[in-house]
Amino acid sequence: MDAKNILFKLKPIIIVILIFSLAFSLRAEASGIPGVPDQVKAYFQEDNGLPYFSEMDSYYNYRLTENFVEHGYLGDTIKNGTDWDLHSYFPPGRSAEYPPLIAWITAFFYYLANIFGDYSLLQVSFWTSAIVASLCIIPAFFFVRDITNDYGGIAAAVMVGLSTFYFSHTFAGFFDTDMFNMILPILVVWFFSVSITATERRKKILYAVYASISMLVFSLAWSGWWYILYLLVGVTIVYMLISKYIMEKEESVRSWKNYDTKKEWFLDQPIILPLVLFLVISLVTIFLAWGTEMFTFLTQPFSSINLLSTTQHASSYPNVFVSVGELQAPTISAVVTDVGGIVPFLLGIGGILSLYWGLKPKTTTGKKPKAAKTRKTRKQKNRKKSRKQVEEPEVVKEQKDFKGLLKPALRDNLVYYVVLFTVWLGGTAYLLTNGIRFVESFSLPLLLCAGIFVGIIAEYLKTQIKTPTYHVIAMALVLILASYGPVGLAYSTANSVVPGTDDSMVDTLTWVNNNTNNNSVMTSWWDFGHLFAVKADRGVTFDGGSQNNARAYWVGKALYTSDETLSAGILKMLSSSGDNGYNTLETYTNDTGKTVEIMDKILVVDKTAAENIMTSQYGLTAEQAKNVSQYTNPTNVTPDLFVTSYDMVGKAGWWSYFGSWNFTAGNSTNYIYSLAQANATSGTNSLKIMGENNVTIQINGSSVTGGISMGNKVVQPHRLMVVVNGTTAVDTIVNNDSAFSVMAIYQDNNMITVAMNRQLENSMFTRLYFLQGQGLSHFKLATKKPSTGISEVMVWNVT
Repeated sequence: MDAKNILFKLKPIIIVILIFSLAFSLRAEASGIPGVPDQVKAYFQEDNGLPYFSEMDSYYNYRLTENFVEHGYLGDTIKNGTDWDLHSYFPPGRSAEYPPLIAWITAFFYYLANIFGDYSLLQVSFWTSAIVASLCIIPAFFFVRDITNDYGGIAAAVMVGLSTFYFSHTFAGFFDTDMFNMILPILVVWFFSVSITATERRKKILYAVYASISMLVFSLAWSGWWYILYLLVGVTIVYMLISKYIMEKEESVRSWKNYDTKKEWFLDQPIILPLVLFLVISLVTIFLAWGTEMFTFLTQPFSSINLLSTTQHASSYPNVFVSVGELQAPTISAVVTDVGGIVPFLLGIGGILSLYWGLKPKTTTGKKPKAAKTRKTRKQKNRKKSRKQVEEPEVVKEQKDFKGLLKPALRDNLVYYVVLFTVWLGGTAYLLTNGIRFVESFSLPLLLCAGIFVGIIAEYLKTQIKTPTYHVIAMALVLILASYGPVGLAYSTANSVVPGTDDSMVDTLTWVNNNTNNNSVMTSWWDFGHLFAVKADRGVTFDGGSQNNARAYWVGKALYTSDETLSAGILKMLSSSGDNGYNTLETYTNDTGKTVEIMDKILVVDKTAAENIMTSQYGLTAEQAKNVSQYTNPTNVTPDLFVTSYDMVGKAGWWSYFGSWNFTAGNSTNYIYSLAQANATSGTNSLKIMGENNVTIQINGSSVTGGISMGNKVVQPHRLMVVVNGTTAVDTIVNNDSAFSVMAIYQDNNMITVAMNRQLENSMFTRLYFLQGQGLSHFKLATKKPSTGISEVMVWNVT
């Protein structure tokens, strides 16, 4: 075999290697955290120089993987035969029955890497997503190449592998299950499509089995695997009905009357055979892997409807999912950007339209030319008609030429691919109404269609450009145009990465791990719960895996309320008995609003007084009151650590929204802070403070004025405060009609100014974080980082 033939056979492999290298190198770019200035990079890195993970779910996945490597299962322990997580949703904990593929794959990479060197599990986890996600280019390339050509395959691989939303969740340092959400669906759809379109029985059976195995693997990777199963079943049924009743293709569903046995009939079915094999093998193997949990997954599409309802379906507590950015419905411009830009989006639309154009029946004139009496009269009297008759066959030829642009694998199964991509795009487009999170699923069929369209363009240009070299140059330009957006956006994303935490938080958690009781429980707003569990190795009451429940209200209220005793009572209850107190009470009241009203009164008193309130004011029996008070006013209190941090300033709009929830009206209001650096200018017996957020405070002797500067006017606040090195120097009511308050804080030669809704001026967060616990008796500062200046993180012992 000569070199030319060898190169021809190796061409697909070389293409795949090059595209993989591109996808991986762009993801690897994030490991240098280019979005952080060089002089402070060390502040965002582990002691070994590895950057912190970019988001908090990565720490949950890392902890489960660490459990698997250490003792062979994902949970901290096994409870009643179930993997159980003792860190999350403390005190009861929660099931650690979690798609295990991320742990299995990472553990495999970990053992493999340590054959060649000494690498920590953290290092391997940091890189796993970038490797696995980049592999999706392989099935994308071969799937589209098989039905178009190399050019279509290259375009599909680049656009799928670097689609913006997918890339932003799979670069180095983003350790989450998103890494599987392209490669596995493509494998399932690709193998299943081959099983449907193949003409040989052996091939149909073989690829149906491949699709089933891929479906099983997908179920081990992501709990949303069911959407591909339902998609393919729906596509096949629609395709079968169209083939039989619209196209009248009898071979699509063959009559059993022509067969001696039903077995022979079944084995000769071109559509039913692969569908049934796929369904049976998939469901049986998934059941063996997941048990009855499989049925929970299969009912998810019905329970996921109205995901962003303002209240939880089972109660009147607010729904925390309304605060999750990825669950907000996207704009069209956001969708276009997140699939990779305007060109891939338009190519995808062009791809699906071109498939429909291929279905267009051949055009005919619909009438025959009249017979000419003589050759002379035909030439002289019907010249215009003759020209028209010459032009009409060209329309037929044009349609035929378009069909000729399609590779036989696509042309002969065009109806199937039209149904597949129509249903796939339509279904995932509907999912977008539940949040931009689902643009990842939507982008996959769209970008595969874009690759198909590029393949069709390549065939068309081949008919127009006869010189092969010029054709290659033209297609190189088309590929550059198609790839420019995804590559550019991927590069921009990788170069703007900033880790999700820093040394202030991690050093604080390390202090907690080394200096507090092992049974201490940590509470804060939910975002950093997974990080707490890893770095502090303590149980947490509230995290990203268990945020949508009543705790969103109660933790929000502990931050929002001005009643220190109530705040401490809430935290004491959550750390010691979790949800048992208010859940037990609600079984007696059957009214969430009434339950909250009672809780507000009994959490600020001792157990005896609490029981008396429930029996004398609300009609509970003595036994019922005791059943509640054992949880709300526990005798044996679990040590509780409450964390306030800089990030919670920006999240105040949400914790105040939940904490101030109106159970009667079923709604609430967001209250916010505006914080900025400030400068002070001193004069003779005067001081002027001016913040970058336009907060201005003028001190002239004993006179203090200020507010928010708006042009030449200073709008007066409700309340004005100045805090110097932990001591309140000024605290005065300025204007009772004002909707906001202002504050200046000077600490260790650093000054900030804060503007806030007046509803937050006495909130526990304001008193803990900005006023540093002044005058509080139930909250004692345990540690803060940094120890000088305006602290980013503070840990409080709740007594």
